[in-house]
Amino acid sequence: MHIPAEFEAAHLDAQERMGRLGSYYQWIINNVRPYIGRRIWDAGAGVGHVSSTLIADADYLLATEFTQENVKILHEKFDALSAAEVVFCDLLDEQTSRFESRHLDTIVNLDVIEHLPDDMPALRTFYRNLVPGGHLLIKVPAHPFLFGTMDEASLHYRRYSGKMLRSRLEDAGFEVKHMRHMNMAAVLPYFIKGRILKRQGNFSRQISSSRIGMYNKLIPLLEDFERICPVFFGLSLIAVAMKHEVGEGGE
Repeated sequence: MHIPAEFEAAHLDAQERMGRLGSYYQWIINNVRPYIGRRIWDAGAGVGHVSSTLIADADYLLATEFTQENVKILHEKFDALSAAEVVFCDLLDEQTSRFESRHLDTIVNLDVIEHLPDDMPALRTFYRNLVPGGHLLIKVPAHPFLFGTMDEASLHYRRYSGKMLRSRLEDAGFEVKHMRHMNMAAVLPYFIKGRILKRQGNFSRQISSSRIGMYNKLIPLLEDFERICPVFFGLSLIAVAMKHEVGEGGE
């Protein structure tokens, strides 16, 4: 999968900005925490924001990326940790995505498959690499009607409805155990900026650096609200999908 140099630079800048939103990443993890196992593959680890949290309770953490700059940063962060392994991986290349020998019980895949022209090979790769009973914890951009200039600038091929994501996961062999929307407060700003104002650049570039401290305080409040109240829409969609146990139809 080829990534233009200018996009890779913008991607690194976006990850640096998002890295300062520690409460946001904690919110994501809290949504799937009951399903996180001990042998984890962070597939599309970026520069390691989520991996840095996952490693604390993991017996083994595999962090993979498909850009050389991200792989370099991941090596700098994790090479000194005996429980961590950093590997280059192109999810569209079967030869660089074979990890069955790692006996993975959890795959974390956050905001990755929307960048793939065809997401099914990646989902089948995840299924193949999990042990029976293991879980894929996946986050994708939600609501096709939100697709606009900021998605195009982020090299998104699509946004997902719940029905679309469920269908793809089931076609790959998974049983969907849990699915919910996340971050309802961001939907209206995203729609205005991406569909009406047609802003260029990814969503993180629309976040003012001077307001990051405020966002870090507001996000836990939004998390608490969404935990208490039913959420029928949100900027993101999170799903937990299980690989069938041996003898249950998938193996």
